[in-house]
Amino acid sequence: MDRIVNGIARAVFIFLYLPIAAVIIYSFNAAGTNTRFDGLTLQWYVDLFQDGALMQTLRTSAIVAVITATVASAIGIMFALGMARYRGRGKGALLALIALPLIVPEIVLGVALLSVFSSAKVPLGIATLVLGHLVVSLPLATLVLMSSAAMLDPSLPEAATDLGCTPWQTFTRVYFPLLRPAVVAAWLLSFTTSFSNIVMSTFLSGVGSTTLPLKIYSSLKTGLTPSINALGALLILLTLVIVLLVGVTQMRRILVDSRSN
Repeated sequence: MDRIVNGIARAVFIFLYLPIAAVIIYSFNAAGTNTRFDGLTLQWYVDLFQDGALMQTLRTSAIVAVITATVASAIGIMFALGMARYRGRGKGALLALIALPLIVPEIVLGVALLSVFSSAKVPLGIATLVLGHLVVSLPLATLVLMSSAAMLDPSLPEAATDLGCTPWQTFTRVYFPLLRPAVVAAWLLSFTTSFSNIVMSTFLSGVGSTTLPLKIYSSLKTGLTPSINALGALLILLTLVIVLLVGVTQMRRILVDSRSN
């Protein structure tokens, strides 16, 4: 039985990480095609940074993702703290409203937002992309932050006030340090969701605001270039570095807390 479980676990890991390994390997493939391997080269990385159109879509996706993640985390932390202290009626209804965009199909939300912007004659661009991505990212960030805010001691505001803290000092010196890991997690989740979003971007991107997923999707008609594999390998490396940095930071904080106790 143990051998069967171990075999299934290994098969799952291979299934998950084989595409990632393939992207990295073929980013060095001198053949320029995914059908055969013909030696190693760095030419595709050189071509990547010389491809102005592709780099522009990368910058657009990064800008939209950073703005979306920052706004979603800021609004999410305020909503999470408010819900943690709220004891009135209708709390369940508010939670249902914040989670509703996660239930409604994203294509429906995209069509609805496009209709609203078209009726209001709002030009499509970076702003509409950010608003559309917020609809998807904000519920995720809020739910992550709410789970951490719910575990905070409800007497913290009174204790901080007794020590002479203003409301802003209570937030910056008490709440935010305690919620920092959740804020980082919410920001990274919102960033990833926005950066990889294609449904909302399809409806809400305008001229000059094409995102990287849309660029890659449109390249399927003419064939993906090896530069896409190079870009994918760099994004995988960047993601790995971020995960390691966050993990090391969290481990250091755990060790410091354990020593102080």
